[in-house]
Amino acid sequence: MDGWTGRVPQPPQPQPPAQQAQQQHQQHQAHQQHHGPSSMPPPMVNGANGHHTNGHGPASLPSPLSEHGGQGGGGPGSGGQVHDGKHSLLQFAIHHFRQSPEKFEMLKTADGSISGSLDVIESLKTKKNKGKSKGNKENEWTWKEQVDLVKFSPRPIEQSLLRLETEEVSELAVECFVCVMRYMGDLPMTTDVTEVKCVYTVLMHCHKHEALRDEVYCQLMKQTTNNKSQQPESCQRGWRLFSIVAAYFACSDTLKPYLFKYLETAAYDKRRAYHGTAMVCLQNLRKTFKYGGRKNVPSVEEITAISAGRNSKRQMYRLPGGTERVVNTRSTTVVQDVIEEICGVINVTSPQEMEEFSLYCIVEGDTFTMPLAREEYILDVTTELHKNGQIFYLIFCRSVWHFPLRLDSHLYIEVVFNQIAPDYLEGLLLVMPGETLQQDTIYEIAKMAALLHRAADMAHVPAMKETKFLLPKPALTVRDIKPTQWVNMVQSSWVDVQGLETIQAKAQVLEMLSRWPLFGSSFFAVKRVSDPKERADHILALNRHGVHFIDIVTHETLLHHPFSEVISTRKVKSEDGTLFLDMKCGNLMQQRITRLQTDQAHEISRLIRQYITLQQRVRT
Repeated sequence: MDGWTGRVPQPPQPQPPAQQAQQQHQQHQAHQQHHGPSSMPPPMVNGANGHHTNGHGPASLPSPLSEHGGQGGGGPGSGGQVHDGKHSLLQFAIHHFRQSPEKFEMLKTADGSISGSLDVIESLKTKKNKGKSKGNKENEWTWKEQVDLVKFSPRPIEQSLLRLETEEVSELAVECFVCVMRYMGDLPMTTDVTEVKCVYTVLMHCHKHEALRDEVYCQLMKQTTNNKSQQPESCQRGWRLFSIVAAYFACSDTLKPYLFKYLETAAYDKRRAYHGTAMVCLQNLRKTFKYGGRKNVPSVEEITAISAGRNSKRQMYRLPGGTERVVNTRSTTVVQDVIEEICGVINVTSPQEMEEFSLYCIVEGDTFTMPLAREEYILDVTTELHKNGQIFYLIFCRSVWHFPLRLDSHLYIEVVFNQIAPDYLEGLLLVMPGETLQQDTIYEIAKMAALLHRAADMAHVPAMKETKFLLPKPALTVRDIKPTQWVNMVQSSWVDVQGLETIQAKAQVLEMLSRWPLFGSSFFAVKRVSDPKERADHILALNRHGVHFIDIVTHETLLHHPFSEVISTRKVKSEDGTLFLDMKCGNLMQQRITRLQTDQAHEISRLIRQYITLQQRVRT
């Protein structure tokens, strides 16, 4: 098993033209019996599904001329916009295909626009007849020749459809068209060519030559328009290849409205045999425009799976504490999609609260890690790591802590508990003025030790050898409290918590810690540079209240800047490779730069920016 599952929607196969025509005739007769004769022509079945029957105009007229129109550009579209006659493939071809533009002057209206209406067809037929009567061979070119450019061809093209920059790129365009035909089954495979190789060749050429992306999209629109192939699966496979390309590459702004209109028309018309796959294409293309498209060429495994119709991969994601979650990951899945899905599982539904969570990629052997950018494609990340033979884990966790603790989901409690508990036991949350503990804090620590024992699903009284692992490390060094005293206090607290479920014990620990001032902080070891020779060690704590420089022993706050005072951060690397972070704080009247020496300058800067952005959005 390669982990790829699911299938591209497979709509019912289109009826044979004769059966379709007979069915339409019967429907028309039934309509007349109920409503009387109508002057309206029967509905036209469009070229995008491989057939067209039209009550008017020449038989070779493809449907894109009259139906692939509208404002396009990636909007959701509607039935009213799809059939407005604008942005047809033929209109695009007239302006941008390789053939001489002078040939198309006869298609222009008085205002210079291109119309695809039946009136224009009739006027062309008239011009054609006049030209013939005068023996003018030049005018024998007319509508059919033009329409053939934008509908299915059973033969390879001899040169690119578009005017491309070099002859070399034009030759690659011809190669792409041959690959499209072979993938669709309209050309036989040679011994050294497979379906996967056809797809890989198209994607590789488009990856290397941006100009080919418009060309390939035009080729795919052409081959899925009025498809009269002898191969029964030709059009279906053409749409599948369309969906693959749309998941990887955007097109130019010039082609964009025409391409979107083509897909909208095919996707929203449920009479079309392949409207389901066309909808996948449309969704893929919208996402590509939103996030920029894939950055890396996909793996052979990915292409093989998609070519076979398996459109999602079972990718494993880890949560704090070791819980694993499988998310079906598609070619178009970005980090934001995974965050939203897992947030839904832990009952976080607010888009603003979702911004508190991140997806990290932990690579074995790397000391530090950074969260993945939300617009990054998951399979771009994993393909590159697999190619390099690296072992990695994708881990979902909470990275900023603006919103209050919630205890309405067991999995949410697990995620937060497993993030907080290690920092608590390390002693990072513990504030010890004068290296002593307040009496209330001592009682809380003892009770939380008992709760942690129960949270580990223990049913017996904590023994002395266990107790030391249930206390924060600095608590063990407090001179006024001996180890036996800690054990007695923890065992006294055990009586009250031994009957709790493990999830209840974890929830109580979180509730108690949420009242501590450093709860929800991210901690970094830094050196604060006041002058080139003096560098003081600090712990930098970032939380919803701002930036805190705390003492490395007592964790008392020495310097604090709310995020409203943080103007900017800048990463600086010295000649010897030492990494610094310059943080400018203050107001319009007075500003000061604090320089920190830290290997985690990137993550500190990112977290500060994430907090500031989140707080600004919450305020608005």
